[in-house]
Amino acid sequence: MAVNLPKEERQSQILDAAMKVITRKGFSNARMDDIVQEAGLSKGAIYHHYEGKKDLFLALIDHWETQTFPDFYSRNGKERSAADTLKDFAGEIIKVFKTRSYVFQAEVEFWSLANQDNEVRKRSQELYEKIINLFELVINKGIRQGEFLKVDSRITAIYILSVFQGINWFCIFNDKKINAKNYIQKSIELTLNGLAITKETS
Repeated sequence: MAVNLPKEERQSQILDAAMKVITRKGFSNARMDDIVQEAGLSKGAIYHHYEGKKDLFLALIDHWETQTFPDFYSRNGKERSAADTLKDFAGEIIKVFKTRSYVFQAEVEFWSLANQDNEVRKRSQELYEKIINLFELVINKGIRQGEFLKVDSRITAIYILSVFQGINWFCIFNDKKINAKNYIQKSIELTLNGLAITKETS
């Protein structure tokens, strides 16, 4: 018998189960029965919170954000340099990959369905716009504080997002030449070196 949980905790339980199922089977092949079994709940308990698979999938996009970057926003304080904030973000990516790599596999499924469904595309765009805006804030902070070169913050934010999304490669393919941690660490190092103001550029 399922333990009574507060609404948010129950929804998180359902969404975690849905993410695992959709990652394994893909959206098209995943069934609500699979999610019921993974969550260890009754079908009625699932439908009490979500109307169906599509409704659940849309909620999963927002859930993905909180599961992937749980501490990033709170760490972007005034006392943190822009470079350290981006390093923190890289650290979160590595941590999540080690413990819950399936969340990055789920992102690939978001892309696939966004290509076919306008509502999923809209929700995904809203999510990425939020992340890009946060990167822009960090980049502009670095420019203001003399850490970074004067660059187009929008283009740079999109570039950084695409660099981090390269982690999806390691979820799908077994790259024997480099591991995900090294990829993220080297990528952020190269990015920060390119943005940094040196004696020659100051």
